[in-house]
Amino acid sequence: MFGAPQVASSWLVCYDCMVRNGAIPGRPLAFGALQPLKMPSSLPCDSCIGRTLNLCRPLDDVRLQHLLSLGGIRHWKRHETLFRAGDPIGAFFKIRKGIVAVAHTLDDGRRQITALRAPGDCVGYLDRDGRYAFEGQALTDVEACAFDRRKFDAYVAQHPDLAAALVEALSSALKQSGMLSLVLGQLRSTERVAHFLAEISALYAERHVSFAQPLTLHMGRNEIADYLGLTIETVSRSIGKLKSRNIIALVESGEVVILDFERLRDAGKVTG
Repeated sequence: MFGAPQVASSWLVCYDCMVRNGAIPGRPLAFGALQPLKMPSSLPCDSCIGRTLNLCRPLDDVRLQHLLSLGGIRHWKRHETLFRAGDPIGAFFKIRKGIVAVAHTLDDGRRQITALRAPGDCVGYLDRDGRYAFEGQALTDVEACAFDRRKFDAYVAQHPDLAAALVEALSSALKQSGMLSLVLGQLRSTERVAHFLAEISALYAERHVSFAQPLTLHMGRNEIADYLGLTIETVSRSIGKLKSRNIIALVESGEVVILDFERLRDAGKVTG
């Protein structure tokens, strides 16, 4: 038990502390300078549809910021080349806006478009002995995040969830390539064109490229021919057959109106 002198002494000490700290009625408390709250800065990813797709999906804002530091956002005009087959790999790209055709061109100029990539997809990752295995061309104006390949691979090695997302993205691309092989190997010309129109319409809607009719393809008939392994004349005839069957209609600007989506899917042997 404290004696009275001790209590009084203790009270005086406490009172003195209160006075020095300003804790007396009518006096402000003396606190240290307030530190401003650090609010998370906005990222360009916040407005990107690719935020929830493949590589970016498992990452929080801090790791997304680090991923962005491995490169930066770049832009291309329509028909400009993102990367060329055979060039040393410097960066690969995740599309934010626009459509990219991935292709391979023979020495005589013939070209096969092997994939069409939309916002959220990655292009330019596949290599052959440290060089780009394919070429990438902008079919529209394109905006994409560029990632230094060597820095990215080192970062992936430290983050298993990012590595798993990369494997999933590459697996999905491989499945799409397998489906294109089936289309080119087994479907007739009109079936190929119907399949293309049905798939591109669904892709554009999913990735917010195009929502309403008419459908803007962002591809000329020469590019459709390069994708489907047909001649330009055959593409035109096939489109004419689908039009005569009242499955699609055309407008003067070259855009396509899909009149019966289910019949278009049936004509193109689209499943799932």
